[in-house]
Amino acid sequence: MSILIWIVAIVLAIIVLAIVFSSFAIIHTGEVGIVERLGVYVKTLDPGFHMVVPVIYRITQIVNLKQIPMRIDEQEVITKDNVVVRVSETLKYHITDTNAFVYKNKDSVMSMVQDTRAQLRGIIGNMDLNEVLNGTEQVNHSLFDQLSEVTAGYGLNVDRVNIDSVEVDQDIQESMNKLLRASREKEANIMQADGLKQAAIAKAEGQKQADILEAEANKQTQILQAQGRAESQRLIAQASRDQINYLNEALKDNAPTFLQYKNIEAMEKLAESKANTVIMPNSAIDSLGSMPTIGKLFNQTNQENTTENDK
Repeated sequence: MSILIWIVAIVLAIIVLAIVFSSFAIIHTGEVGIVERLGVYVKTLDPGFHMVVPVIYRITQIVNLKQIPMRIDEQEVITKDNVVVRVSETLKYHITDTNAFVYKNKDSVMSMVQDTRAQLRGIIGNMDLNEVLNGTEQVNHSLFDQLSEVTAGYGLNVDRVNIDSVEVDQDIQESMNKLLRASREKEANIMQADGLKQAAIAKAEGQKQADILEAEANKQTQILQAQGRAESQRLIAQASRDQINYLNEALKDNAPTFLQYKNIEAMEKLAESKANTVIMPNSAIDSLGSMPTIGKLFNQTNQENTTENDK
């Protein structure tokens, strides 16, 4: 009998200790505790050490207020041009209203996930495949804006949404690769043709500039040659003018003598031939006789003629 009493006493002591220890609670930073009294919400416990009355009061749930990342299962979505794409996404959220999170929704996180998948189907359903593949950032922004309005009633807030990958079927991927290769080849051909065009234009422009420079050089050469000839003719004319001026100055006082000298030169040329007969007027002969040398010549000639006649 005493052994049974001891067993009962030990069990009661353990129960009492368990009840006593269950009345103590430590809430960590970034968390809050929900306290209920006989199933009715009483208050929210902040981080720290707390003690509640056992049996009547109970901490029913510890709510994490930190930002929580979540990966949403891959889903298939049909685009506007009827192409099935597989989209995987992740999001980050945190709880803003513990009362709404715990008591107003049975599972706020599940509701958020369902809304995210539905909103994503609506956004991608209004986009073509190329828009989806090239506009994941736009999808992220649109999805984030729509979720921010919907999830406020769940006591949480979506901080960020990311589309991790968008995949299509293998046959569609192969078709896209072919189109991409064709587009790249087209761009390469266009760039090559444009390069050849630019090269031809540059060559023609260079030839044009060379022709212009050559023509300009020829023009300058002709101008310089013309200027040289003009200067040469001017110097010749200047020399002739100076010679004429010099002769004019010399003939001012010796014009009769110069004319007589020229007459003598002419007579000498005419007299070189024996067949020539020179007829001169008396005035010319008289003028020649006024020259000393000519006068002696005439006197000598007259004497020779007289001697021959006497013989």
